[in-house]
Amino acid sequence: MVTIRDVAKKAGVSVATVSAVINKDSEVNVSDRLSKKVINAVSELNYRPNRIARALSKKENPMIAYVVPTIRNEFFSQIGHYIENFAFEKKYGVYLCNTHSKTERSNLYLNNLIENRVSGVIVTLTWEIMTSNFIENLLEADIPVVGMAGARKRDDIDTVLIDDQEGSFKAVEYLIKNNKSSIAFVGVEESKTTEIRYSGYKKALKENNLKLDKDLVSIQKDFDREDGYQAAEELIENNGSIDAIFIYNDVMASGVIDYLNHQKIKIPDEVAVIGYDNSVASYTRPKLTTVALPKFKMAEKSMQLLFDRIENDSKDNYKKILIHPELIIRETT
Repeated sequence: MVTIRDVAKKAGVSVATVSAVINKDSEVNVSDRLSKKVINAVSELNYRPNRIARALSKKENPMIAYVVPTIRNEFFSQIGHYIENFAFEKKYGVYLCNTHSKTERSNLYLNNLIENRVSGVIVTLTWEIMTSNFIENLLEADIPVVGMAGARKRDDIDTVLIDDQEGSFKAVEYLIKNNKSSIAFVGVEESKTTEIRYSGYKKALKENNLKLDKDLVSIQKDFDREDGYQAAEELIENNGSIDAIFIYNDVMASGVIDYLNHQKIKIPDEVAVIGYDNSVASYTRPKLTTVALPKFKMAEKSMQLLFDRIENDSKDNYKKILIHPELIIRETT
């Protein structure tokens, strides 16, 4: 089946340009030269655009999209819950798009969102989004975008980001103040968020005159419970002196707790544990101390920014909102 991306490739233009030519009422101006190239490509490929998408004019589709790396991460699913509620209040529906950190998935969603003329998009600023033309194509199609979470920054859209260095610094400094001196760090590979949280970890060590030990740093392939279990196993077996572990997120931290419990290592007396994001922290046994991210506030601010763009059609003065995390003390420290 021929897609709009095939037409764009054939014509040598963007997906957004093809969409603007096909949807005459999109109010996006395309030169005669480019329009002719698109029309020729449509004819040669015998492309048949989606009738519903073709009939939709600018901002007449009461739908927005929420684009995340994976809804399996409780952090994103909990924010999605709030986004859906805010959208419902405005009588909008929500498309959920899981990229699984794959560019081919983000490209598919990009095509669908443009063809269906969604009114706006909230997207996590992950590497596959930032290294592709995902946001550029949406903006070219005159679809408002808000970047929420993720560690990357952009100047051409509104963003709601987290001060991750501050959050990790608070966690590690708390451990140090509670007489922990051999503190391990667990992160995820190819993750800008890991880099920033690791910088807060190193900053806390340095400001409290503790030496950085690379043997106490474990970088895993993914951010699931099993990865946390594996990280704890490797760290404890190779470093018997560890008295605390700071972990990338709560789900991984739950795996760390599983391993410590299986090994009958007392928490927090022998090894303290701190997670990040406050997604499943109250479900673990013992209950997890974590760096809490105000998910309701993040969703609220993101939706306010998005609907301001949708309703006022403004394209400048982009806002950057920085959310400050909070350390919540529970039973693992």
